[in-house]
Amino acid sequence: MYFDTHCHLCDAAYAADLGEVLDRAAGAGVTGVLVPGTCVASSRGAVELAGRVPWVRAAVGIQPGSAAARWGEDLAAIRRLLPSPVIAAIGETGIDLHYPDGPPAAAQEELFERHIEMAEAFGLALVVHSRDAGDRVLGILGRDRPFPVILHCWTGGGEEALAAAAAGYRIGLAGPLTYPANRRLRDLAARLPRDRVLAETDGPYLPPVPLRGRRNEPAYVVRVVEAVAAAWGTPLGEAAGTLMENSLETLGLGSRRPTDLVYRLQGRIYMNITGLCPNACRFCIRDRADGIGGYRLAHGAEPDAGRLRRIVGLLEPGECDELVFCGYGEPTMRPELLRELASSSSARGFRVRLNTNGLCLERMSRERTLGMLAPFDSVSVSLNASGPEEYAEICRPGSPTAWENLLAFIRLARGVCSVRATAVRLPGLDMARVRALAGELGVGFMERA
Repeated sequence: MYFDTHCHLCDAAYAADLGEVLDRAAGAGVTGVLVPGTCVASSRGAVELAGRVPWVRAAVGIQPGSAAARWGEDLAAIRRLLPSPVIAAIGETGIDLHYPDGPPAAAQEELFERHIEMAEAFGLALVVHSRDAGDRVLGILGRDRPFPVILHCWTGGGEEALAAAAAGYRIGLAGPLTYPANRRLRDLAARLPRDRVLAETDGPYLPPVPLRGRRNEPAYVVRVVEAVAAAWGTPLGEAAGTLMENSLETLGLGSRRPTDLVYRLQGRIYMNITGLCPNACRFCIRDRADGIGGYRLAHGAEPDAGRLRRIVGLLEPGECDELVFCGYGEPTMRPELLRELASSSSARGFRVRLNTNGLCLERMSRERTLGMLAPFDSVSVSLNASGPEEYAEICRPGSPTAWENLLAFIRLARGVCSVRATAVRLPGLDMARVRALAGELGVGFMERA
């Protein structure tokens, strides 16, 4: 199995026979391709293609040569593609100083830093283009970034590459590795830590030997893997396995996927701010799946507050109907952070909603709860029962006073904002009685699948 970590499949060169290109790749044993964007149009195309082809993932970004005067508008359009379950990386981005008449270095550097902000906030890999700018690129990146960095199609100096690998970055090797005159690249491949090496084509450019003169495509990544295996002095299968593992780890695919702290469903954007919950509801999706809609939402640890702030700061009010604070758990378990994020979002023009089990009065005073609720336009409360015994059997709370505090919360919240009670359809649940209780409490009601 092979993974091509960089191929411009949305390039016009592939337009006429993209299906055949993908078929040839699959026939050659390629089981994954990362398709980078270099502008708004190609980034959108990469997302669309990844949405159609399960083994393709997209990277979205603006290549440094496109750092035109209006790049701010283009970058905003790139940002609006996020979040998406098919996007695995930000890029292609970076700095290219090869052409004297190219965009000013200062503009490229600023654009590069904005891409870095997106990668850090959304927890995605960063695909970096560097040409005659190695020192600048590595100087901006620094060391120990909290997200994977791919220096794609590396043809620069060996010492720079070794320094980048020591800083934790991945080095992408492509067709030039196979060229007879590039012995220094093969020597570099042998010296690099093997867990820092990725194989790519950079198609349709730079086809490997013996395919020079043809359009490059993902099937040809096999030639790059062969060259890496030769440089390592290992069997092809062993090298392919290592490179595949490197690709999956770098791009956070399969079981290696990190938790998505923000996700988009049905016109809304959801903030996944916690994995904590005092209940053990019979219907909870956490007991059956790690996520929904292609996103991974389960938490191994509580999300970093700084990263949640960065995400909220990058989102724009016009890109969703509503910003919903929830969690793969109970968001009011982090009340101060919840209030802070909701307040900043509301101040920027978002309509904000809280999804909650309504049990925060088990842990908080009425005054503190009212302060937490103040920024919200609406609250959706998981009611799920018509009485205390039924609630205890369905939601299995950790406290004997949970039912009373749930009803008290609903009464309190309806004086602050719009409140809706919800209930999940379950065998034996008398939905009519739950609906009637919501009416008695003076709030709206929604039945959930």
